Amino acid sequence: MARQQIGTVGALCRYPIKSMRGESLDEAWITERGIAGDRVWAVRELERGGIMSARTFPRLLDLRAGYEGEPASHPTGHPRIELPGGGTILPDDPEAPAILSGLLRRRVSLEQVRTERLSPAELDSIMRGEAYPPHRDFFDEEVLHLVATGTLAFMRALQPGSDFDARRFRANVYVDTGADADGFIEDRWLDGVLAIGEQVRIVGLRPAIRCAMTTHPQAGLPHDANILRTAWQYHQAYVGVFAAVGAPGRIRLNDPVVLVT
Repeated sequence: MARQQIGTVGALCRYPIKSMRGESLDEAWITERGIAGDRVWAVRELERGGIMSARTFPRLLDLRAGYEGEPASHPTGHPRIELPGGGTILPDDPEAPAILSGLLRRRVSLEQVRTERLSPAELDSIMRGEAYPPHRDFFDEEVLHLVATGTLAFMRALQPGSDFDARRFRANVYVDTGADADGFIEDRWLDGVLAIGEQVRIVGLRPAIRCAMTTHPQAGLPHDANILRTAWQYHQAYVGVFAAVGAPGRIRLNDPVVLVT
């Protein structure tokens, strides 16, 4: 097998609550379901019962979620939610549903990933239509999302008037590819495995198609339709890769990223 270092870990990000802004990490524990603590919660819209996404509910990006302290392995407790006007709430705060409903202009609830079996009473409640079936995960595609810094630099060169800030793409791992910025870099990884640090292996890489979420305003970034338009015009709207975890472990900023083919 051939091995080639393609970069280093330039940034690590976790999103405790689906479609809210997340938090930057110095290190992370990669489990078989991605970064520990990632997308463990979501907001459910109660009128129709669906899990909300910032694709269609961009106000979710006005909110930021993060864990207290910095648990590198398995986070414990509930993530805090930072409100746009200041202040924080926790998912189990009694006032949380009402506060979020007011901000999102929808009647909503917060829901956590559920892996244990339902009790007979819970199952009966679901069958009667009095409760919603729980979700085992809140990922749109695979458990990890990776983007190369060179890809973002290439897109900036294609559309100099737009800000291709990494936050728009909501990746878990940003691979710093240095001066390598002459195309959509992740295409070169698709037939291989990424080895990160001493333990972690990333497998099953496939192109990540982008949506309108990349264009929405958030935390100092304006609305910009050219973000998605550029991705579509030059790469059929694909930016970055989704992937699975072949071997878990701890990764840190500046760890080498090696392509194994």
